[in-house]
This record gives sequence, structure tokens and C-alpha cells, in this order.
Amino acid sequence: MVAEGTARTGQGTLASQEKAKLRKVLRRFDLVFFTACAIVGLDSVAAAAEAGAQAITWLVVSLVLFLIPYGMITAELGSTFPVEGGPYQWAKMAFGRPAGAVTSVLYWLSNPIWVGGTLTGTTIAALNSFVLSKPLSTGWEIVVALAFTWLTTGIAIISFRVGKWGPNIGTFVKIAVVGLFTILFIVFLFQHGRPAGASTAADLKPSLNGFLTAVGVLVFLWVGFELSNGASEEMHNPKRDVPAMIVSSGIIGAILYGLVILGIVLVIPRTGLTSVAGFTDAYSAVGGVFHSRVLDVIFAIMVIITLIGSGSVWLEGADRTQAIAALDGAAPAWMGRFTSFGTPIAVNLASGVVASAFAVIVMLVTKGSLASFFSVMLALVVSTAVLSYFFIFPSLLVLRRRYPDVHRPYRVPGGKVGAWIAVIVTELFVVVTALTLLWPGAINAMFGRPYSVQASWGVSRAFFERVTLGSFAAMIALGLVFWAIGERKRRAGLLGIELPADDAQAWEQV
Repeated sequence: MVAEGTARTGQGTLASQEKAKLRKVLRRFDLVFFTACAIVGLDSVAAAAEAGAQAITWLVVSLVLFLIPYGMITAELGSTFPVEGGPYQWAKMAFGRPAGAVTSVLYWLSNPIWVGGTLTGTTIAALNSFVLSKPLSTGWEIVVALAFTWLTTGIAIISFRVGKWGPNIGTFVKIAVVGLFTILFIVFLFQHGRPAGASTAADLKPSLNGFLTAVGVLVFLWVGFELSNGASEEMHNPKRDVPAMIVSSGIIGAILYGLVILGIVLVIPRTGLTSVAGFTDAYSAVGGVFHSRVLDVIFAIMVIITLIGSGSVWLEGADRTQAIAALDGAAPAWMGRFTSFGTPIAVNLASGVVASAFAVIVMLVTKGSLASFFSVMLALVVSTAVLSYFFIFPSLLVLRRRYPDVHRPYRVPGGKVGAWIAVIVTELFVVVTALTLLWPGAINAMFGRPYSVQASWGVSRAFFERVTLGSFAAMIALGLVFWAIGERKRRAGLLGIELPADDAQAWEQV
């Protein structure tokens, strides 16, 4: 943790009292699997595969043009400024508390919406496909959604020393699920060949429509490198371990995503692919003689465990970030409360309430249409989650200028030019993702390509934009309201976390 007198405003402040509850529990092993669990999400991968075999092409392109620069940016920020609530702190240090407040709210709220949205939707799809004899009714879908939400939230609430094993185990199970799926689709292709209508090598050729279909989801699939920096002061050696963690978890994510997308596009005709059940449909298609009631139930349980791992890891990291924003005067003080064993209980519980509310409301509005529910929630989650990086990426350039003498265990290569290229490229991906999901069809129209929200998302444009644009605007407003509330107490001296202003030696004590 930061040295006494630099990270705290005084022994009597809420910030000093709450941060004193943090414990160093994350070693390099934990960081690698914690981050791999954050990056690899099996709920959304089929949405990228809807682009067909092009998804493989765009996966490689996004790996080179987005994942690698993004990883380098995070490696420098995370190892140079390893402070609790990293994503919020970097945005605040570079652009001020209002920007930090908006960043933390987007970063935080996108996760309970995700838990109550696409993670819940994929859980229900797995139950419908492998466990139940007939699909769940709307009422039972809501029951499952609430049970899934609070189980995931509960893992985020328990002590980090124990709770970190939820994501760790989730990563091992994800590797097992993808490994099993890979073996099955290889055996299937040897036995039956490629199904009629499935993708071929010719379909790898990239196109604008394929890019616009896949880009937003691919960016969403890749993000997560900085999540563990929400708990920077709970790491044993962030300056050494963060860069190594990014390389290792990035390799794991790239391999698992490549195998899953390849398997989906090879065994499922594109006309029969759905984003909500694409992965489970692909497993059903390739299981062949291996299928049995028991094995199907086991596979469903494994998939649900991976979803719980994904949700809990993001709540553990993002909730901490929002709690630190509160202690720093960028949100109401009550959100900064930690338990005696170091978990941000107030934000954890708020996340559970938000996830539950979104799950219930959207399911009722979509009248039990799981596909419509999944589509709307996916667009909302991806757009808000990716836009939370809007201030994070350029903070690299500002903090290099503002703190030129602070030791950087890792630097984005290429000097100023390399740093600018990394920031511009990653920021472009953020902007394009926002345009394709908040204003679907806008880029298509620029190139004279027809586009229908109803055909692409299964709901009317009016409904789609009310949910996505309305929710996004509400989050921005909430971030600013939170900042205004926290600012009053900060000025009164009740909140605030002081970081070294320009003292390189003080930063070395972090």
C-alpha cells in the first residue's frame, strides 16, 4: 500500500479506516488466472461467430491491433501506478475526478447488468438445452436469474483470500470445457465432415459487414487486463507481476477464443446460429455418440460454473474500483464501506440489486423471448463496458507527461510515437464499438449498406435505442451526480485519497 501520509488524508478519514482493511492476497498465479477468467467469456463468443468464418479473421486482426496495444498500455499503467481502484485512479489522475467518476460508474454498472443479462441468458440456454425437457417459462427464468445473480454476488462478497478461488476455478473449468469441445468438434469433422451451410476457407475473406458484426463483441471479449488493478494494493508485487500477468492471460484468452470460434463456425450453419445458444448448440451438434443424459447435465453444470466465475471476477474487481471512487470523493460515501475482511460490501450488494432489477425488468418487457432479451442486454453491456475505457487509454499519454520521472517497470515500446499509436488505435476501437452498438446502422449508412435493427437484434429500433441510449445516458448522469455528492464531502475533508502529486521517490513507496 502507499506510504502513510501520501495515500491517506489522515487517520480519522473514512478512506484511511476502510483501506486499512485491505490484505495482500494476490500472487502472480492468482493474477494470471484471475485475469484469464475475466477475459474469457463463453456467453458472448457465439455473437462474434455470427460473422461466420470472418470472425476468425477479425479475431486475429483485433488481437494484433487492439489486444496487444491494450495490453501494453495496461502493463505500463498497472506496474507504474499500482494503486487500489486502478482504472478510476488513472482516469482521475489524468483528467480529474468528474472523468474518473464517469469512468468508474460505467466500469462498475456494466458488470451487474452483464451478470443479470447475458450471463443469466446463457445459463438459461444451457439449462434448456441440456437439463430440462421443455424451456423454462418466464416466471422460472426470473427465478433462475435471481438465483444465478445472488450466487455470483455472494462469491464476490466473501473474503478475497477465499473469493479469488472462484475465478481461479472458473478458469480451470473454462479450459476443460473448451478442451472437451475442441476434441468433440475434431472427432465430429473426421466422422461426418463439414455440415452443409457451415463456413469454408473462402468465408475467411474479410468484409465491412463482417467487421461491423464482430468488432464490438471482439473488443468486449478481449478486455479485462486492468481488472485486477482494481485490487492493486492487495497484490504482493504489482510492479513485477502485472506485465507478466498480461502476457500469460492474453495467451490463454487468445487460444481459448480461437478454438471456440473455430469450432462454432465449422459445425453450425451460419443461418442456424444464435448468439444466446450458439456455444451450446455447437456442443449439441458435435457430441454424437458421446451424448448421454448424465454427460449433458455435467456439461451444463461446467458451462454455468464458467459463467459464475466470469461474473464473480468482474464484480470483485469493478466493485472495488467503484468503492475506491467513493472513498476518494467521486461517489457517495456509503459506497466506500468494506467488510472487516476487505470486500466492498456496499457496492457488492448494490451490484446484486442492479443485476436482479435488469434481469426481471427486461425479461418481463421482452415477454419471455430469451433471444430478444439476450440481444438487447448484449448491446447495452458491450457498449457501456467498452466506453468505460474512453478516458483510461489516453491517460497513458497524460501521465507520462505529468509523471516523467516515475520509474516504469514496463514501458510501451517505441517512445512517444509508440505510445501515441497504441492509444489512438485502441481509442478508435472504443469509438467504433460505441457507434455500432449505440447507433446501429450508422457506419453502414456511411457506406451505403442497408441495415435493419429488427433483423439484426430481434427488436424494434425504438425499443432498442430506448434501452441502450437511455441506459447509457442515465449512467453518465449518475456518474456526474455521484461526483457532485462526493465532492461536497471531499471539500469538507471527510473523503479523499491523496496520491503523490509529482514526487517520483514517493511513488516508489507504492
